[in-house]
Amino acid sequence: MTTLDADLAVLGLGAAGSSTLWRCATRGADVIGFEQHTPGHPHGSSHGHSRLFRTALVEGPQYVALAQHALRLWRELEQTDGTELLSLCGGIFLGPADGRLLPPILETIEAHDLPHERLTTAQIRSAYPQHTIEDATVGIRDPGTGVLRSEAGIRAAVRAAVGLGARVRTGERILAVQPGDRGVEVRSTGPEGERTWRFGRVIMATGAWTAGLLPGLSIPMQVRRTLLTWFGAPDAEQFGPGSFGVFLHEADGYLAWGAPALEGYGVKVGLHDLPAPAVADPGRNPLEVDPAEWAEVAAWVSRRLPTLDSADVRAEGCMYTHTPDEAFSIGIPRAYPGVVLAAACSGHGFKHATAVGDVAAALAVDDEPPVDLTPFSPDRFG
Repeated sequence: MTTLDADLAVLGLGAAGSSTLWRCATRGADVIGFEQHTPGHPHGSSHGHSRLFRTALVEGPQYVALAQHALRLWRELEQTDGTELLSLCGGIFLGPADGRLLPPILETIEAHDLPHERLTTAQIRSAYPQHTIEDATVGIRDPGTGVLRSEAGIRAAVRAAVGLGARVRTGERILAVQPGDRGVEVRSTGPEGERTWRFGRVIMATGAWTAGLLPGLSIPMQVRRTLLTWFGAPDAEQFGPGSFGVFLHEADGYLAWGAPALEGYGVKVGLHDLPAPAVADPGRNPLEVDPAEWAEVAAWVSRRLPTLDSADVRAEGCMYTHTPDEAFSIGIPRAYPGVVLAAACSGHGFKHATAVGDVAAALAVDDEPPVDLTPFSPDRFG
């Protein structure tokens, strides 16, 4: 009889993986988490101090149950760890009434009867003078929007998991994953050299490294470089969580998003439509950013948030793993029995991380997932 090193392994302890480890531990599972760096590192897709939280989602109504479950779990994690992780400061969605931003958000709001307030152009200019808007711009104010502290959330989830008995291996890079008749074999290399492990099931939260480790997946995944950019706020109070909040803004051919100045960082602004070069090797995506990469973001900021200092820029490289439909990949793929995927969050996954971790943990221990995972099937493309 083959001896298992643990019932479960969680590979990757970023946003999804750290939450998965915690939710496995809350179920009493014997679980080991593997991380090639240390939790909260800047070399994947989960760094950058903050992420947006929303339940009024442009991505579609199918994400609302996941986001609402995530909200409950973020609050539970805060209580467990004694750390503030999520500030629901509210936010504003701006754009033309018939554009590509507001109609899908309104569809989501109406489908789930979410609290909101519609604002006219004049009301926006009065309440949010930081934004320069077009005469045709209208708005939706969402009280359920806020900011998550990304690295703090990851570390809190790992601490909570360890407190419940989970084990963690840091500096341990995964080389191969192979399901078999007697569980799943994992080969890794770390401080003690190369080693082979055996587990009953493995949860893959390996982000940009997933396709390389599981080449037989039927779902295409493409890793792309993206930027994290912050701009100086000469008047920090004007751009803080209480007066500025979170925003999405369709203007000048872009879907822009942003978070308020928070804890020594400037105002975070990104453009969804920037060119995103493919990343051939996720281990070689530079953290450093050439000024030419953020020039378009700075130009947009100078037009639409003119009281920010568009020359005072802090920037970091990041990467996202995309599927063709930009939906997540959560479930047990046909090609890899014994493996649970929690991957391919396509640039909009951090807010959902606690819920993704919970459903992945449920699948790993044969519990019923708390939300419908049909839209996220790893085999939906064939």
